[in-house]
Amino acid sequence: IKEGYRAHWACYDGSLRQRLVQEQTLQTDMRQALKEEQFQVWFQPQYDYRSGEIIGAEALVRWVHPEKGLISPAEFVPVFEKNGFIYDLDRYVWAHACRWMRGWLDRAGALPPISVSVNLSRMDVYHPGLVECLRAMLDEYGLPVDYLKLEITESAYVEMPEQIMETVRRLREVGFTVEMDDFGSGYSSLNTLKDVPVDILKLDMKFLSGENTARGGNILGSVVRMARWLDLPVVAEGVETLEQAEYLSSIGCRYMQGYFFAKPMPAGEFEAL
Repeated sequence: IKEGYRAHWACYDGSLRQRLVQEQTLQTDMRQALKEEQFQVWFQPQYDYRSGEIIGAEALVRWVHPEKGLISPAEFVPVFEKNGFIYDLDRYVWAHACRWMRGWLDRAGALPPISVSVNLSRMDVYHPGLVECLRAMLDEYGLPVDYLKLEITESAYVEMPEQIMETVRRLREVGFTVEMDDFGSGYSSLNTLKDVPVDILKLDMKFLSGENTARGGNILGSVVRMARWLDLPVVAEGVETLEQAEYLSSIGCRYMQGYFFAKPMPAGEFEAL
């Protein structure tokens, strides 16, 4: 019942112990895994639906364990967020994303320049050296500041608004593009958007899931129109069907990512694409 403030008892079964053992194993292996570069940065392309062009990508981490094989982020990211290791892992992802972008720039004749969005966790936002770390990384790889875009989930804005606002303000002052990720997944989206300056909205496709998709579609259309009035570009993520893509295009959302277009893939495959 740890961290379950409303739970006073729990039924014990073997799965509880198994989960604890699994978490302990991940924590035991994590630093060696980082040292051996078992963590891989994969990319999911973002498309301009009208032209069919790849206009960017999101960098995502995968753990390729020598014995356990591919470990899902859903397994290790929550553990690392609890123990604080997530900041080390995120820095690793940012650096590898910058390294790949530098390579694409160096081959400018063969490859178009592509910006990459990376995730910032709550732990990153609390870190006092975040802005300096990101700025130093761009300097090390000689990248323009608009190549590395920063995603912060909407839930983080809701949970710690003052800290987020100060961090976002400092990041934007030095030129970073800040994206609000999973917009629409929480309950305070509009109020959050009023108070926190961001540059791009990433729409959560939960609006088009469930039984009442018509109502969700109307809400989605209103959000896209509102974003246009605020002069905010919108990227819809989690697009899985042609019908969803066509609907998004019809309401004025042209930038998309999701399994309908391409799954996250190793960097070499993305480069080939």
